[in-house]
Amino acid sequence: MRDSFISSIYRVTKANRNVMCLVGDIGAFLLRDYIKEFPLNYYNLGVAEANMIGVAAGLSMAGKIPFVYTITPFVTARCYEQIKVDVCYNRSNVKLVGIGSGVSYGTMGPSHHSLEDIAIMGALPNMVIISPSDPQEAEEAVLAAAKHIGPVYIRLTLTSTSLNYKRGRFQIGRGRIVKKGTNTAIIATGDMVGLALEAAKILNRENINCYVVNMHTIKPIDETLIKKLSRNCKAIVSIEEHSVIGGLGSAVSRVVSQYRDNKAILKIMGFKDVFVKGYSQDKMKIFKKYGLSVNHLVKEMKKLYFS
Repeated sequence: MRDSFISSIYRVTKANRNVMCLVGDIGAFLLRDYIKEFPLNYYNLGVAEANMIGVAAGLSMAGKIPFVYTITPFVTARCYEQIKVDVCYNRSNVKLVGIGSGVSYGTMGPSHHSLEDIAIMGALPNMVIISPSDPQEAEEAVLAAAKHIGPVYIRLTLTSTSLNYKRGRFQIGRGRIVKKGTNTAIIATGDMVGLALEAAKILNRENINCYVVNMHTIKPIDETLIKKLSRNCKAIVSIEEHSVIGGLGSAVSRVVSQYRDNKAILKIMGFKDVFVKGYSQDKMKIFKKYGLSVNHLVKEMKKLYFS
């Protein structure tokens, strides 16, 4: 996804010279072609994230469209007050891009993990949150963010494989059904979409025909789609590379709880209320240890469906 961001920020800057790229002392090599072609659109503001947000807000007030790019916890939690006051309160046209979200930085531990970013960013008025599932969607997210007027947060993982599914037009606030089903649904975001597709194949063999929904926009959430699934499905499982508190599952449950005619039982899967110990650089091993593997997802869906 990192390469996808680099290529897409290049594209949007070429199309609109008001687009700017601000970084927190990362990505100089990857952005070398961008820096060469657009030297006046690039600023490396160093390890001073609060200042970087203030600069971005100021640039936006001058008619620029700044994309602020650095490691996820540093572009969210470290400068949260500045995002709240300088960006969201003023509806500044600033785009925040966090790289290495979730547990992408494995062995570097809680200082580099971001399992609370959706929760804290989602609590801010005027903030849009996008969590792409693969490199192509990361590019779509950047293009959509550049057109959107107002604050946007794009949550990227370090690496991700392309998912082979039929795509319609990317729309902020509209989830994508990447596999149709009949009686159950898995609502996933980010890298968990690929995991959900694998689980759905296994469940199909046991006549549990799952919808798989790629909920790429967490805020605003696609209430219409969630409402439809909750009325038509026996069971829904949401799964995310984030805390179970305040993330995708919380957004889904807020929608489901508003309606009386729901049929579905909802299970929220994510990291429990813990700090993840970074013992491995392999995310799949971390997912397995913390109950978020394909097998765990299959087990939870079967438990709901046969209950």
